[in-house]
Amino acid sequence: MTFHFLQWRDKRHPGSTLAKPAAAVWSAVCLCACSFAPQTSIPSCPVRLERNAAVIGCLAPGSWWRIEKAQYAVDRIGYGGVLVVNAFDGNYYAFDLACPVEASPTVRVSSPDGALMVTCPRCGEEYYLGDGLGLPQKGISSFSLLRYQTSCTAAATLYVSN
Repeated sequence: MTFHFLQWRDKRHPGSTLAKPAAAVWSAVCLCACSFAPQTSIPSCPVRLERNAAVIGCLAPGSWWRIEKAQYAVDRIGYGGVLVVNAFDGNYYAFDLACPVEASPTVRVSSPDGALMVTCPRCGEEYYLGDGLGLPQKGISSFSLLRYQTSCTAAATLYVSN
C-alpha cells in the first residue's frame, strides 16, 4: 500500500520515488508498535459497580471494600472480583482480585492488612495498594494488579468501571 505523499519525486534523480525508504520506516514503526509486552495477564472482563461509600464502609483513608459476587443484576465484577481501597492519599482505587501470576478467577488476593498490603495465597506475591498502583513487592510477579477506573461524587457515590 503506497500513499500519495510517498510518491514525491526526487528532482536530482528523475523517476525515483521515496516510496521504498518511507515504506521501510513505516514497517519498522509497525513492527515496534506491535512488540510491546502486555500490561497484565488478566483477561479483560466488564466492570461496573455503583455504591455509596458510606454504606460500604469505605469513607476513611485506609478503608477498603471487597466484592466477589455480583449483588445486583447490573453489577459487573471483572475477572476475579473487585477490591476498592480508599488509599492513604484519600483517593479511591479499584483492583481486580485475581493474582496476575496465577491468572485464575478463583485464585484471589487476600483482604488488605492495615498497611493496605494484599497477598496471593498460592504464589505468595504481595501487592501494595496504599499508593494506588498495586505493584508487586517480592518480585515474583512481573505485573501489578489490574486496576480499574474509579470516581466518587460529592454525595459519596462511588463508581468503578473499565
